[in-house]
Formats: sequence, C-alpha cells, structure tokens
Amino acid sequence: MAGGAISLAVAFDRAVGERLLSAERLVLSLPQLFRGILDECDLGYRRSSRFFVAVANLAGRGYRPEMRGRLAFWCARAGGIATSLTAMDEGGRASFWSQFDLCDIKARAVGPQVLYEAVDRIMAEVGAPAGRKRSGYPRPTLAMDVGGPGWEGIAWEPARGLLFVPGAIGPPVGDEFTAALRLPGQDRPVELKARVETVRTPEEATPGAPAGFEIHLQSPPPALASALAGLPARREEVHQRAAPRYPVKAPVKVSGAAAPARAPPIVLPPPPVAPETARIEYATDRELADDWLENLSQGGAFVRTASPAPIGSRLILEMRLPGGLALQAPSSVVFADDRGMGVKFELDAWGKEVLATAMARITGRPRRALVVEGDAGARAALSEALTTRGFEVLGAEDGERGLHVLAEELLTLDLLVTGLDLPGMRGEAFIRAIRLAGGESDLTIVVATGGVDEAKERRLADLADAVVDTAVGAQLVAEACDAALERKRLGPAGG
Repeated sequence: MAGGAISLAVAFDRAVGERLLSAERLVLSLPQLFRGILDECDLGYRRSSRFFVAVANLAGRGYRPEMRGRLAFWCARAGGIATSLTAMDEGGRASFWSQFDLCDIKARAVGPQVLYEAVDRIMAEVGAPAGRKRSGYPRPTLAMDVGGPGWEGIAWEPARGLLFVPGAIGPPVGDEFTAALRLPGQDRPVELKARVETVRTPEEATPGAPAGFEIHLQSPPPALASALAGLPARREEVHQRAAPRYPVKAPVKVSGAAAPARAPPIVLPPPPVAPETARIEYATDRELADDWLENLSQGGAFVRTASPAPIGSRLILEMRLPGGLALQAPSSVVFADDRGMGVKFELDAWGKEVLATAMARITGRPRRALVVEGDAGARAALSEALTTRGFEVLGAEDGERGLHVLAEELLTLDLLVTGLDLPGMRGEAFIRAIRLAGGESDLTIVVATGGVDEAKERRLADLADAVVDTAVGAQLVAEACDAALERKRLGPAGG
C-alpha cells in the first residue's frame, strides 16, 4: 500500500444466518461508503469460531477522519464492530494480523471491481443460501419500524422535517442515504431520501438531550407525516432534568455473585484496590434501549440490590449486553436507598465503542422473523411476504433447526411463524418446547397451517398468539402475523 494509506477493519462474531448476510451486505457497500478512495479489501472467515472480518484499505488522498464514524455506524447497524488498524500501535496491528492468519478462508488485496465475486466465493464456502437477494454495491439504507422495537427516544420536528435518532455514533453531517420507514399495517416501507443535518456526540450530550443525530426527510408522504406527528417534539423539550435519574428497570437482572459470561468479557483496567462487582444484565434489545435514554448515555446505571454499598464506594460494574457481549467498568456509588444504588461508571475508548455499537445496532432496527416450515416453496412464499412488510426473515426447514436458530437469535427475534407438519418434530411439540420448556413468553408465535378449525384453535390457544389458515395465501398470512405482533406489543390496552 502507498504511504499515507488508511486501513479500517470490520469484524462480525457468530457470523451465521442473518448476521452473515448482514455482514455480506455491509462489505459489498464499502465502495459506496468510500467512493473513489477504496483501493482494496482483505477478507477472512474462520469456520471454528464463525468469525468474519474485512479490512478496507483506503487511499490517504480524500480521506477524512469522520469517514471512520460513517463505517462504525453502518457496521454497527449490521451487527459488527469497526476499528482503525492505522490508529493501533505496532503490537496491536501485529496481533490483529496474526488473528487474521488463523482464518481458514481468505482473500487478500481484492480490488473494488472484483469485490462482489470475491465475497460471493467466501459466502458459498461458508454455506450462505445460493438464492439470497443481493445487489452489486448496495447503497446504505436506514430501515426503521415506526413505533416498533428500538423506536424509543426518536423525535420528530415537522416544521423542518427533521427526525432525531438517539445513539452514540452516527453518520457524518452531510451524508445522504435512503430511509425506509415502515408504518403499522402497511405492506411496504416508505422509502425516501434522507440527509444528516446535525450530530450530537456523547461528549456534547446533557441531561434530557442524549447523543444522536438528526436527519432531514425529503417530502414525507401524508401517511408518514401523520404517523410521525404522534412522536414528541424534540426529546430535550419534553424530558428536562438537572441530573440523570436511575429508575429501576424491572426486567433487568442483577446479582452480586459472579456468573459465567456467555462470551469473554472485555476487561477494562481496574482501580488500584480490587472492589466488589455489581452486575446488570440486559436480556433484550428493548431493555438496553430504554436504559440508554435514561442513564447509560450519561454514564449512570441503577443496580437493584438489597445490600447497597455506601455512597462513595468504588465498584466494578459488569454490564451484560444482548448478544453475549460483556463490559466491565470502574464505578462509584453516588446514591443508595432500599431499592438499590445508583452508580457512575467510566468506560475507556474501547468500552464506549462497544456500548455505542450495541445501541446503533438496535436503534430503530427493522423487525425480525423466523419462519419454520418443511415445505420449501411455502417457506419461501411466506418469507417473501414478510419481507415486503419490512421484516428481516430467517428460515428453518424443521423443528430441530428452528430450535438451533432460536438459541442463537432469540434476543433479536420479534416473531416466529411455524407450521404444524414439520419433519422430525411436530409443530405443536416445537412450540411447547419454546413456551414451556424454554419459558419464552415474550416472543410472538403464529401457527400457519392448513385445515384450521375451532378444535385446533382451542388446543393451541395457550401456546400461540394466533392460528392462521394457509389457504388464505402468503400475503394474508403475513398480514395476520403483523396484526398479532402489533396486538402483543400494545398489550391488553391495545385491544
């Protein structure tokens, strides 16, 4: 590479299923993200750990520091983490490339003009579906589900057509892309041009004014403008407070004793005296999004415990994030009562990047569905119908494979659609394994089967949120799934 070149890396852990396809789309978008300055890419996949990595080698001419933020944002939306190899010291770069060399599938010095073919070869080797939808060099699209998961904290300013999206990282001011906003009950998302107008960094955030960015939506149609009109104006205008408050989040799980992590924690430097450890586990994306707006963006958290430490005590706060990531941060107790204690924590640059990445991935994310159906044609038709309604769709051909996908993707799934005539495991046994043995009550489950009658509906009433006859066709089944998901989201008050 020529002198002055810049190398940025994107990495995806557990790159299988939809996560692998998201990684593929991100890598194929690199020529668009770095138009005119992408010289070549290095690609690698390690089968044993299902780890996918790509390095974008950029020409120094035309490169601006904010371009790293652009990559970090879109990479986070795809479920990965971006970092700068150029900013690492020599030891860090050597460590990175030693790990890269462990990949058993590699392609080095891939030019932009042959990137599509190189990525396709790697995807074929790791088992990506041959019939998946792809475009050569896709433009980034910000997909959001109006009122859906991750919508908390988004605000609309109709006079200027500005939509505020909270998060610690965002695209640079002036970037243009497509915004795809799905409205409840609509078959297809509304697509329109968007431009980044302002960015508020975590350093600039204040109580009631969280970090995030504003995008200008060009000529939103009346239906979209009407839906957005139900949002608060700007969050800082409706949530002013002098200091962070630390509400008790009921779903958050906290324990004082150590427990094995689902993934190796990212360990930050501890204070001189080894303090006690407090733990907060965010089991779902929504829990993390809620607490981000209230606390985490300002470096505070509430730890629910019957034995709070005295004010001023030093602790190690361990945060378990959805998807298996864990962070450890030095913390100080700033208040305590009979419910628990409020702490202020300090993350280093890497910890901030991990937390920001987790938030960028879930903020306004599209809904995700798993379709389990033994008939390949029926599975494809229903997947297509759900895709047109704004879902990201995963598929499984039988109950055993469905349970495997659920184990990997449960925390990011909103909907499960299953037939009853599944190979190997009957559909009813499959659902019982999820609801009863697995104890999963939040996931919306829709049974799509033929010959629906009252007896079948009664038998499945305690297991499924809806039972739909496939005779009505894939489009109406998808519509019924949409309605079932909306009913569950709104709860009893929503009818």
